[in-house]
Amino acid sequence: MSIQEDTIDGAEAMVVDGETAAWQAIDLMLSVLSDGLDHPELWALIPSIVAENPLVPEALLRRTAAEPSPRLRVQMQMLLGLCAATLSAPRDALDALMPLCSTESQNVQLQGALFHLEGLLDPGNPKYRLAGKLCLHPFVELDVLENSTHLCCASFLPTSTGNLTHTPWQDVWNGGAAQAIRASMFDGSFRFCNKRTCPKIQSNQLRDAGELAAEPEWREIIARGDTLMQRGPETLNLSYDRTCNLSCPSCRVSRYAADDATRARFDAMQEREILPLLKTARTVFVTGSGDPFASKNFRGLMEQLDADGYPELKFIIMTNGMLFTPRQWAAFPSLHGRVESLRVSLDAATGPTHELLRRGARWPVMEENLKFAGALLADGLIDDFMITFTVQTENFREMGDAVDLAHRIGASHVYFGRITNWGTFSPDQYAETAVFLPGHPDHAEFLAACRDPRLRDPIVCPSDLDEFIHGQA
Repeated sequence: MSIQEDTIDGAEAMVVDGETAAWQAIDLMLSVLSDGLDHPELWALIPSIVAENPLVPEALLRRTAAEPSPRLRVQMQMLLGLCAATLSAPRDALDALMPLCSTESQNVQLQGALFHLEGLLDPGNPKYRLAGKLCLHPFVELDVLENSTHLCCASFLPTSTGNLTHTPWQDVWNGGAAQAIRASMFDGSFRFCNKRTCPKIQSNQLRDAGELAAEPEWREIIARGDTLMQRGPETLNLSYDRTCNLSCPSCRVSRYAADDATRARFDAMQEREILPLLKTARTVFVTGSGDPFASKNFRGLMEQLDADGYPELKFIIMTNGMLFTPRQWAAFPSLHGRVESLRVSLDAATGPTHELLRRGARWPVMEENLKFAGALLADGLIDDFMITFTVQTENFREMGDAVDLAHRIGASHVYFGRITNWGTFSPDQYAETAVFLPGHPDHAEFLAACRDPRLRDPIVCPSDLDEFIHGQA
């Protein structure tokens, strides 16, 4: 055998060995990703993985094209984009992955990878540096849905910690999933969180752990890295009854009212778990799932939570506003002087848009009810009055006008947030309504609307739109 043949054979062996190593690296990464969570420690390692295994991107490309599993294919596309970011500009990788946002809006893994790429493009932005910061929600809040519980809004932290319908609250509050979520705050990964929709992360409002440790109630928790809470939740978000008098497209496809059997199940859970929890809670949020004044369960619960039995308890009331009339207010003396925040979901600043996005609503009724809410605030009968505005294709042009409306009716805040796909939209429908996603035909006009100086009024809460409203200022 000639020297040339030996060289060729050796090169071929190196390629084979290189391909084997590439497949092994890919399999190892996929095994890490099998839990469906965000893995920033892996994203940080990918440049060195590609440096040691240059054939990984090519092998990933071939494997992605042949992969029949949609879940694995998304993970491979994600890894391919992260690998590409090490070989070229991260912007190209981000642009290539961004179309997946409409189909994977609730995928914390993909959103975490996009968050990582955005951080590479904006390294000086402190919102991308999560180590040493803490989100307090998992330590103080319990959100109760119909068949699950969460330590934050399920849109921002989708992992459930259990089902309060048949599980004691102690096991839901301090079970394995709950402790793992809290541990992810201490290790800086925030791996359970949807980082691109979380308002705290997007607006850089997480607490510095060192500063928090100076506060007596947090000192020992932070020093020990406690994930098991000795006290119950301070805030209960009750979102288990979806009963509502409207059927907004952003939330549901038709009106819904709980039947007798469902209401009986809710009543039993309230007596067994909710009421004992509220004895030591500071705040109860009613409701993130429907309308409190349309729900027989929530109406009965609010009546029970009087100042004599629950003297320290304050309310956050979230309503679509159609039933929030002087007569309804008078019917609930338990709320008087105890409403920490009244939040009215409006999604518009004009009648036609409101009635389009709030099916069943009537704008003249809303105008009167909004004025009544403003009068309650002015008279000191409620502590805060916020209107909430879910931004989408049909209403983004009215964001600035919503600020003017808030001033006219005497609201103290106006909250803007991205529309979430709760399963009411197909991927194509969501892509059409999610105007904040690059590639949307109206995205440039949306960016221009976000430059409206009215959106930088102190009463505005930009939440997960902060990068558009303040990032362009």
